[in-house]
Amino acid sequence: MSDRFDINHVYNILGLKPGASVDEVKQAYRQMAKTWHPDCFIEPQQKLEAEQKIKEINQAYAKLKSYQPDETNQSASTFTKIDLTPSSAESFYKLGMEKAQKGKYTEAIEHFTQAIRLNPNYFEAYKYRGLACSKLGYENRAKSDLKNARELELKQKKSSPKPSPPTPPESQPQPSPWKCVHTLTHLNWVLTTAISPDGQILASGSSNNLIKIWHLATGKLLHTLTGHTKSLRCLAFSPNGQTLISGSDDSSIIIWQVSTGKLLNTLKVHSTPVFSVIISPDGQTILSGGTDTTIKVSHIEMGLLHVLKGHSDLVHCLAICPKQQILISGSADNTIKTWNLKSKKLLQTLKGHSGWVTCVAISSDGEILASSSYDQTIKLWNINTGKLINTFAGHHSYVWSVAFSPDGQHLVSASADCTIKLWHISTGQQLYTLGNHSDWVNSVAFSPDGKTLVSGSRDMTIKLWRCDI
Repeated sequence: MSDRFDINHVYNILGLKPGASVDEVKQAYRQMAKTWHPDCFIEPQQKLEAEQKIKEINQAYAKLKSYQPDETNQSASTFTKIDLTPSSAESFYKLGMEKAQKGKYTEAIEHFTQAIRLNPNYFEAYKYRGLACSKLGYENRAKSDLKNARELELKQKKSSPKPSPPTPPESQPQPSPWKCVHTLTHLNWVLTTAISPDGQILASGSSNNLIKIWHLATGKLLHTLTGHTKSLRCLAFSPNGQTLISGSDDSSIIIWQVSTGKLLNTLKVHSTPVFSVIISPDGQTILSGGTDTTIKVSHIEMGLLHVLKGHSDLVHCLAICPKQQILISGSADNTIKTWNLKSKKLLQTLKGHSGWVTCVAISSDGEILASSSYDQTIKLWNINTGKLINTFAGHHSYVWSVAFSPDGQHLVSASADCTIKLWHISTGQQLYTLGNHSDWVNSVAFSPDGKTLVSGSRDMTIKLWRCDI
């Protein structure tokens, strides 16, 4: 068995019988990859098991795609083993990213080094090797690598081929007015971002349990907040911008003073990870949801007041419509629910997504609800009637986050396909695609004046985008 593998076992990994069609293999792979994706699991041990399982599933799929029956025996149940040892710069780079995201920086450095040996112009490998070195305190090596990364990236941009002649005006796409003006680093996955109501402060949370407070205009780091013991999942500013609320996989909700970074209070109203938090318009009530399938309503100082039950799976996202006094919740049960904020009664259940609802957002006039999903789509709904208005499709993987522009004319979306897209609300037209991230984009937000976009990614960076019109 050193040179040959049992094809029956490979089919079995994907839950298939030998001889399954190509379409059946693809369908089984998609379903199992979705089921065993590590981000679907919360506990570290479960994540570890899922990572091993997804690796096995990927290998099985790769083998079945390349499987050719033995010419001398078409019914033989063996095939030639594929060499899965990394052999390209890209392979080593991906391994390095995996190790870095798990905090295994020494191993990550080794893989990035191999990538650079195979491709001396691989500026991304230099960049992330530099970040890994910085994490281990190797500041001189970090500075050298980051300098090389900048020089190589600039050189490649200058030497890139000139664009082809412009197409006629009627078919020429609009150039994007959005430019990346700052890139901020977290050294771990950035899972959530939030902008203060006055547009002065940016908060970001990552998988290394830290919250960072930044000056939005300059990108200057103001505070690093420590208090959570597991990954940050969600952040929300109070209406006056003076306090910040955070929720984490450690099941706690923490209230922070923004100006000083001081921890003001900790709420223990959930016994499982908290995925969503939001603050009522009066700044006194915190609403939170998580893996226990409930929404907890808590006073900011006194604690738990009410429990809202209705979802059958993880409550992934929340939003409040102040105009109608409505709470919106999105869940891994694929539904969106609307609640009366005063009576705490369920108003309606919106169904239409075929995957987790990952984010909900409300237009400034309080009339339109936007939702994003694992099903790769964005849907617009009438908040009052629950009627589906439109579906935006254009992303090629999970859509993690959506946000309305302050004027209500545009919507921005962030996806696991590593892109950010801007859409026109009225027409549904996809206007621009921003693609500077190298991994999933988990979070996106507009500044109150609509001139700045913030995106947070698994590539361990936060990007600040400015509109030049």
